[in-house]
Amino acid sequence: MVSDGKEEAWLWLCSQQGLYYGGIQKILGRFGDAQAAYSAGDEAIRECPGLSLKIKNELAGRRREKAFLREYHKWGKEGIHFISAAHEKFPERLRNIPESPFGLFIKGELPCPFRPAVAVVGGRKCTSYGKNISQELGRKLAEHGVEVISGMAYGIDGFAQQAALDAGGASFAVLGSGVDICYPISHRGLYGALADRGGLISEFPPGSPPAAYHFPMRNRIISGLADVVVVIEARMKSGSLITADFALEQGRDVYALPGRSGDELSAGSNRLIAQGAGVLLSVPAFLEELGYGSADAPKIKKCNIGLETNEILVYSCVDLQPKSLQELVTETKASAAAVAEALIRLELKGLIKEVWKNYYILRDE
Repeated sequence: MVSDGKEEAWLWLCSQQGLYYGGIQKILGRFGDAQAAYSAGDEAIRECPGLSLKIKNELAGRRREKAFLREYHKWGKEGIHFISAAHEKFPERLRNIPESPFGLFIKGELPCPFRPAVAVVGGRKCTSYGKNISQELGRKLAEHGVEVISGMAYGIDGFAQQAALDAGGASFAVLGSGVDICYPISHRGLYGALADRGGLISEFPPGSPPAAYHFPMRNRIISGLADVVVVIEARMKSGSLITADFALEQGRDVYALPGRSGDELSAGSNRLIAQGAGVLLSVPAFLEELGYGSADAPKIKKCNIGLETNEILVYSCVDLQPKSLQELVTETKASAAAVAEALIRLELKGLIKEVWKNYYILRDE
């Protein structure tokens, strides 16, 4: 259940079907904050300008009858939880982007704030070359401890995310529907694996359909959760180019895979390169350029799949240079007792070693 009154107020707003970013902004402009809107009477809600009468009536009724809390309890049984932008654990990468979402629904986990993240996006229709590159990129990113962000779509998105999971890494999908809906339906296996070994994320409440206009909206979250965005085989009119535009607006680096001149599937990618995007000449060169492929970069071990959440958090902060227990407590923002317990378990599993008292490094393969 939501932890306090502030989260309850945000859940009330963010779980309203058909109420999007602009509508929530109008409510906040009228009342000042979510709690003030939640405390207002039905008539005050109905007087809020810029919203349809249907939305205003539903907001008033759902608040009065606490219907959204009953829904949330039901969603919790499906492993779905909610976090508002006001919560301390809301992703830092999203806090300062334009039109940062007011809340997120999650099935699984959120990306680890202490690990690098790369978004891999591209065409639903792709060549065998594009497929191979996306799979190689997803696999190598995972092996180097980089989380893969994408949209679980057909083609490049799905290939990169599945490869990352198969390599023992973590991947996160930002959906254009509620997190309780698998779209496309043929990605049911990937959907389940992402929930188990990464996360499914959406600003749209559970039950929201995969409407066409949802996908451009969700693309700002894909780029916002990443440090770098890679575009593989995008047409001139492609959702991947929308993601790239958001990335540039958010100050993220953008790379693109070059394609043959005149190739329709690569026209958008080639245009990005002409406009100054980085060139993905090869996966090893890309990893080296970003510092992920150096000899000193720690690699994820396959047994990371079986780690508990707190073990993954601590393990992601240990590297090849000794770190003290206190440093790890500071980086993970977990309690000293929780970090110490995770360190003991990681050492027993052969993933780390204590080089001197309370100083730890990654164990060599």
